[in-house]
Amino acid sequence: MCGLVGYVGAAPPVDRAGLERMRDTMSHRGPDGAGLYTHADDTTAVGLGHRRLSIIDTRAVGAQPMHNEDGSLTLVFNGEIYNFAALRRALEASGRHTFRTRTDTEVILHLYEECGPDVVERLEGMFAIALWDARERQLLLARDRMGKKPLHYAFDGRNNLIFASEIKAILASGCIEDGIDLQAHHDYLSLNYVPGPRTMFRSISKLPAAHALVWRAGRTRMWRYWDQRFYSTVTPRPSPPSEGTAARETLSLLKTCVRDRMVADVPLGTFLSGGIDSSAVLMCMAEAAARPVEAFTIRFEEAGYDESAQAARVAARFGAHHHVETVRPEAGTFLAPLVSVLDEPYADSSAIPLWYLARLARRHVTVALGGDGGDELYAGYRTHKAFRVAQLWQRLPAVLRERLAPALVERLPVSHAKVSFDLKARQFVAAANGSPAEAHYGYKAFLSEAARHALLRRDDATLAPTVRLFTEAFAAHPFEDALEAVLYSDFQIYLPDDILVKVDRMTMAHSLEARSPFLDHRLVEHAAALPSRYKLLGLRTKHLLRRALWGKLPFEVLERKKAGFNVPMAAWLLGDMRSILRDTLSRSRVQEMGLWSPDAVEALMTAHERRERDNSRTLWALLCFAAWNDHHRRGRAP
Repeated sequence: MCGLVGYVGAAPPVDRAGLERMRDTMSHRGPDGAGLYTHADDTTAVGLGHRRLSIIDTRAVGAQPMHNEDGSLTLVFNGEIYNFAALRRALEASGRHTFRTRTDTEVILHLYEECGPDVVERLEGMFAIALWDARERQLLLARDRMGKKPLHYAFDGRNNLIFASEIKAILASGCIEDGIDLQAHHDYLSLNYVPGPRTMFRSISKLPAAHALVWRAGRTRMWRYWDQRFYSTVTPRPSPPSEGTAARETLSLLKTCVRDRMVADVPLGTFLSGGIDSSAVLMCMAEAAARPVEAFTIRFEEAGYDESAQAARVAARFGAHHHVETVRPEAGTFLAPLVSVLDEPYADSSAIPLWYLARLARRHVTVALGGDGGDELYAGYRTHKAFRVAQLWQRLPAVLRERLAPALVERLPVSHAKVSFDLKARQFVAAANGSPAEAHYGYKAFLSEAARHALLRRDDATLAPTVRLFTEAFAAHPFEDALEAVLYSDFQIYLPDDILVKVDRMTMAHSLEARSPFLDHRLVEHAAALPSRYKLLGLRTKHLLRRALWGKLPFEVLERKKAGFNVPMAAWLLGDMRSILRDTLSRSRVQEMGLWSPDAVEALMTAHERRERDNSRTLWALLCFAAWNDHHRRGRAP
């Protein structure tokens, strides 16, 4: 795994030393090597930089930027191409290509010689690519289908295109202003992450997942090269395989995807929570490995949050070497590294245990497989169950849904337990009366539209409601089944901008490569093409996956409720982290930042401390934003 950086335009925005400085802000992404390429003529300047984490062909011959034989193509690449060996064999068989290395990087170069920018459609894996074509005088940027590998870009005042794996590298150019995008801030306060293609910096954008961009002669063209095709959107619709056949196909595909991700010239292991997805990955690895698998688990001391005992039973079942570390509320240990590596505000608190988990794994391995994607493929979240319950809810009398139920849930005692009943009930009742898109967004939102406007020091009527993102996703295809629209929206919004951001940044912070077998596009396409009743049967989540793994995983794993990778943030903010919260969100500091009403912030903290509300998610989001603003913008106002 690596980090890339570069620019293209009429004139270089930075000199060679400046490009090197930008590149080395990401040394954690590639501690094993660094490279640089620059070229300028009368019309065009291009620069490419790379930091390398060696995974395949660990010798220096795999260094980047990498050129083709005549030097007309230059590539920097972050990721892993799992079908590179098959692609290489086909290229060699043509008689037109000679290879100097064993790397997937060189395969991309030769494949581009054959099909140009359409190269991205032939690649299976996770990747971010920047490829300079000197003959055509064009630059290709591309990102993998799921958005596993990040790629950001911006234009400076002279219309030069600047790009990098991480935002900090773009800012290090000194050519891009760092003002806050107030719409991104508004969306962040609702979702606790910044949905793309925006970033928290108004001058910087994310290249969306499954998109490519070509710069040529000062003009850019962007297009989507892949998308999911769900069962109800295929015309004419084929007869689906039987449920039993689909389950057998699913398991066979999963095993193939795991084996493909076990190719490495360095030690590898797996993250293990004890849930269905991570346990399935361990099972497949144990079947394919010649020696015991290294498995890594995080535990909590707080009751109701610790799953390490379950993970230990799974590890023992498959003969894994099991490593466990305890996470404690030591904000002085994790807060500064989180803020530094994330580049923009991010308040999904599961990043905290993942930071520790990646640190633990890196002591033993360089590559770790994980179970990310299983919930999005097979309807595994509580929000998917809420969708089904809402279909029944809509049949109730309006007076019950709109008046009596909201009044009752407001009387529920506030609990600070993990995903407590009162929290779920309030979210459901507030959202379930809306359209499917509005309801699904409502189950995920942490602050209502009105509450966010009330929090602002200066309200802004131009801010678009965050629900627009979900409405657009639901309207992207002619879905006949609303659950398919729900799953599609999760793939377009939540997966790339929350889950995969967390996985990439937390693992890269420790120079660890993470691989996600469930997010192989072959498995994604297979799952999407199945009827939704195979995934959510009544209120039974992941029905097909459970059936595929029946008799292969322990019964208690297959039938347990989803726990999630949550931390006891509500209790932490009342205990060891209370002083950090109070200091960071003091009236004077909030006033200086100039975004929020100090009275509104104080009211949120007071209500949480008095246990009148569980405001932990919102308070953590405000704390993360303030810490980010201090670190990346020296505490300045927008």
